[in-house]
Amino acid sequence: MTVEVVEAKTIEVSPRTIIEGCLGVNGRAQLDFLYDVGLELGVPEQRVRLAIRRMEAAGSLRQLGRGRAGQLERTGPAIAEAAAEERLVDFAFTQDAGGAPWDGRWRILAFSIPEAERAERDAVRGALTLLGAVALAPGMYLSSHELGPEVGRLLALKGFESRLIEAATTELHVPGCADDVAIAERYWPAEPTLAAYAPLGRELVRAERTRPDGRVAIAAQALQLSEALDQALRADPLVPRELRARDWHPETVRRRFLRVWEDLRALAPELPMFEDAPLAT
Repeated sequence: MTVEVVEAKTIEVSPRTIIEGCLGVNGRAQLDFLYDVGLELGVPEQRVRLAIRRMEAAGSLRQLGRGRAGQLERTGPAIAEAAAEERLVDFAFTQDAGGAPWDGRWRILAFSIPEAERAERDAVRGALTLLGAVALAPGMYLSSHELGPEVGRLLALKGFESRLIEAATTELHVPGCADDVAIAERYWPAEPTLAAYAPLGRELVRAERTRPDGRVAIAAQALQLSEALDQALRADPLVPRELRARDWHPETVRRRFLRVWEDLRALAPELPMFEDAPLAT
């Protein structure tokens, strides 16, 4: 009997990722290059144009000139938001390199914001969740990291001041948990995080097997990898290494990502997506 092996579908790159990736750190992109990269990834120009209009309406972008000869540039608020996203990615690689060891303290973060100020309350919840904190009770969150300063920066982007109360302790007692590693597994179970890295692993296999030819193809492959990494990190609370298994698979995948990324960068270092400092080694 012959068993047919079906290769997993490549990850779909969103129009927003294409736009953000082509903007790079200098915040500008040529529209003809951006559209060509989108087409290489199977994203029609119309979908990219629609995403550009939405980002313009949200105040994230300005378009200079018309048609394919035009340019895009980030607005000031969008530059700050991009910097916040880059800090999160940078933290993952810093932690992998041993640059952010756990200090052994758990953080309890609490806030009390009335229903009438729902927008601010939702912003606080969103910032805490983005940074990997987990809800213990209404208005009370747990993290293994000091989140106060970064939450404050994220809230400032939305025009709010932080009203978080933060406490730290080395003694956290959770029923049924014998030690800190068990507490981490209770609130941040390993299985969903491991599963989130499977698509990135598949994209890395494809990238290792193929050598793209030309700037557009190189940029397209880089953005596929970037999209897969972003999806994995959105599901990864980045629990300290001290609280995970010794051979923690996501760390291995991220190190492999860096090697593949640097190989791509060497082919066309001038491309905007390779200017981002957090992915430099």
